[in-house]
Amino acid sequence: MSKILAIDDDTTTLQLLDFFLTKHKYEVTVASSGADGIIKVQEIMPDLILLDVMMPHMDGIEVCKKLRAEEKTAKIPILFLSALTQDMEVMRGLMAGSDGYIVKPFEPDNLLESIEKLIEKR
Repeated sequence: MSKILAIDDDTTTLQLLDFFLTKHKYEVTVASSGADGIIKVQEIMPDLILLDVMMPHMDGIEVCKKLRAEEKTAKIPILFLSALTQDMEVMRGLMAGSDGYIVKPFEPDNLLESIEKLIEKR
């Protein structure tokens, strides 16, 4: 069973991701802040990270850069989930080292397809 870490400051989003992905046979761990997410990445070494861009204190861009800078976590696929839709924001996410960018609200099937492709690629 593949492990997914979802990092988002919105508890409703985390609950939805947990419910949906668990139903599709993924082992889901959630973190409600960037700092907590970095700690949990080290603890569970997930197969994929779902990461919100806009979070207080440490945003998703900063989290992504920190994870890419560490040898142990540099190769874990990161998929941004964000309400930011401007091309500049999407580019910022990709340039930070993410493997993809999905705009909220997202279609569950599209999210699942992206997750499956990234995990297979790994």
